Amino acid sequence: MNKIHHLESSLVDQIAAGEVIDRPASVLKELIENSLDSGASNIDVHIINGGHDLIQVSDNGCGMSKEDLKLAFTRHATSKIHELEDLNSISTLGFRGEALPSIASVSMFTAISAEIDSKGNEIRIHGSEEKSFKPSAALIGTTCKVQNLFYNTPARRKFLKKPATEQAVINSMMRRFMLSRPEVAFKMMSNDKIVYDVPVQELSERINAIYGSNFKNGILPVELTKDPYTVKGFTGNLSLIKKRQGEQYIFLNGRFIKNRLLNSSIYSAYQSLIQRGEFPFFVLFLEMPPELFDVNVHPAKLEVRFINEWQIYHVIKTSITSVLQDILKVIPDYNSYQHFPAHSSKETEPLHLEKAPSGSIAQFEQAPHKRIDSEFNGLIDKSDPQIQRAHLRMESTLDDIKMPNEELQPVSNHIWQIHKKYLITEIKSGIVIIDQHVAHERVLFEEAKKAIEGQGFPSQTVLFPQSLKLQPEEYESLLEITHYLNKIGFRFREFGENTIIIDEIPPDINWGNESQIIREIIDQYISVKKIDPSFIDQIAAIYACKSAVKAGDQLNPEERIHLVDRLFSTDHPYYCPHGRPIIINLSINELDQRFERNT
Repeated sequence: MNKIHHLESSLVDQIAAGEVIDRPASVLKELIENSLDSGASNIDVHIINGGHDLIQVSDNGCGMSKEDLKLAFTRHATSKIHELEDLNSISTLGFRGEALPSIASVSMFTAISAEIDSKGNEIRIHGSEEKSFKPSAALIGTTCKVQNLFYNTPARRKFLKKPATEQAVINSMMRRFMLSRPEVAFKMMSNDKIVYDVPVQELSERINAIYGSNFKNGILPVELTKDPYTVKGFTGNLSLIKKRQGEQYIFLNGRFIKNRLLNSSIYSAYQSLIQRGEFPFFVLFLEMPPELFDVNVHPAKLEVRFINEWQIYHVIKTSITSVLQDILKVIPDYNSYQHFPAHSSKETEPLHLEKAPSGSIAQFEQAPHKRIDSEFNGLIDKSDPQIQRAHLRMESTLDDIKMPNEELQPVSNHIWQIHKKYLITEIKSGIVIIDQHVAHERVLFEEAKKAIEGQGFPSQTVLFPQSLKLQPEEYESLLEITHYLNKIGFRFREFGENTIIIDEIPPDINWGNESQIIREIIDQYISVKKIDPSFIDQIAAIYACKSAVKAGDQLNPEERIHLVDRLFSTDHPYYCPHGRPIIINLSINELDQRFERNT
């Protein structure tokens, strides 16, 4: 008996499916690519239970004839290439002829299609086995319905993530397609709820529709032509920097690709502007002749080989660097809050907001230190033993020596502010230098932790509430951590689809920072997906970092004392939550040595 034999066609299809189909999002990718290749200008997607139960894609493309519909489910049958030379000039998203038979081999697949001026036809295939093929009433275009994915391969079905996780991946996949083809209208429903619904529009409008109007003023147009390459699209200013990846898109001739070297070319352009571990937003379209790259590397078609990769690296970096040279457009916009329209969703009463008076932002910037003294003055109990201990520590540190130079005469317990950045005070053994930002950060960090573990912070109502548009998966995460955001003083309400209005904020934060703080906390939660002591620390650290006074904030003498007072009442006054030193001690002996004094 022969040891070598041919595999059954159904088994071959299932093996091939492992290369192409690994989760519901990959099914959706293949179906939408076919729709786009068919010339569709309108694509509707319906998902049930994160794709576990249903993935349906309907388009208004060219459709298929009766013969083509049946042939489409045989392996390596395609309308997109005809001979070997065509592989060097691929202009379509799909071309292998593997997607439909692979999907049909691991699901219950129904396809209905009709060409113009022709009757429609329907085919039903369960696990590579054709169940029926019959005429069907259909509009021009194709509808593909994938049910019970991996029903016949239980070993693979059990490795699917929970529906919410698969839905989040699907949402991410949809954003890629919506950004890659703004000339196509997309609509997606999940469990009969609309997730995305965007018309045909310009790319900037599409970005705004997906991410919210706060992106409108934060994106910078990119356009560079250096034969044979063209780079165009948008990159974000520093207002759109995020702590996690996921909003970086490069499209090669309309195809989304992943390439570390090209991504690093963009990150390197931002190198002097952002901290390590932060990621800019960008949507870039790279156009070049098909013969200069090869997408025939992997069935998923996400990896691409270039003939001259480093040349492309420098072209992309140059295109981004030239945009970032305009520093006024790159720096974060302080006045980045959003005014709401007078007409809102049905669930929310209309908001009638007046425009902020001119000069109000400048006035606020001149007095950010109000958070240290005035707003907390009524909240601090002077009889609190911890505060009393802080006063004793301060009194034991400060010296009453009067200096002869009147200009250097110490004021308010001998605390000076240097360059609006550091606080300097005399002690009996020398001087101490305190970084005002990290000192306030430590104070707020410990207070936030106690608030989360206890009764929470009081809130202050904002005069001009901000709206915050989130992605569906971000909104779901927000619901899971709302309790902790309420504890530190945030109050918000639903405002339409995946959007909230922030009505109240913690007493210490700068007005206008609330959206950024909430986004960073959501990003942190998405990255760890668990609530434990380290996540509580992260919430407190993000809140403290964004709320603390900054270098450049002027503090009056009373505020300096108040800040040092509160710092010395903390449990760990020497290091900020990120490990940076707060206090540096410069002793008399070190000063004497520096000035070569013997006594």
